[in-house]
Amino acid sequence: MAGIILAGGYAARMGRVRKSHQLLAGKTLLDWVVEKLDSLFDQLILVTDCPHCYLSFPGLVVSDIHPGQGPLGGIEAGLLVASDQVNFVCGCDMPFLSRELICYMGSYASSYDVVIPRIGHFIEPLHAFYSRRTLGTIRTHLEEGNHKLGSLLVAPHSAYYINENITRKFDPELLSFFNINTWADLELAHTLLEAKRGAK
Repeated sequence: MAGIILAGGYAARMGRVRKSHQLLAGKTLLDWVVEKLDSLFDQLILVTDCPHCYLSFPGLVVSDIHPGQGPLGGIEAGLLVASDQVNFVCGCDMPFLSRELICYMGSYASSYDVVIPRIGHFIEPLHAFYSRRTLGTIRTHLEEGNHKLGSLLVAPHSAYYINENITRKFDPELLSFFNINTWADLELAHTLLEAKRGAK
């Protein structure tokens, strides 16, 4: 299996900086994600609109096949080059990923087209396993201008939902899904990290 990281482009709500390059406790946000995934997957894949910005990435760096199509386009690009049938997808700005939760999800991944957390009424499509069997649907939807990730969770595809009570066994505060969209989010990440360190 591969760990596919979506780096995207510039963050509009952060003054058009690259979120992946922003620092949290001396490491970039991307470094935090790589550190969590590197020990779990045989292959790491980074999807970005700027491959030359990530020359030191310890894996394969690819660009979108359909640029400007959001996360669905990034998932397509990652799955197309992945060596295995089923692969994990997440964002580059999720510093509190839980290895234990990802491993648990991965135990179901070979039996379904998508394995995805569902927290209350919400799903977490950028913390999920996707099969290459979804590629045909992804390509069709991109060509039709449908960018909704939820469209991969219905027939003909099979989806397995990791419900909130199970997720909380591995990640009680659900910090796996915390991502950085604003400078305030980055400041909160610093606070959360200090709290986690202080609790040890």
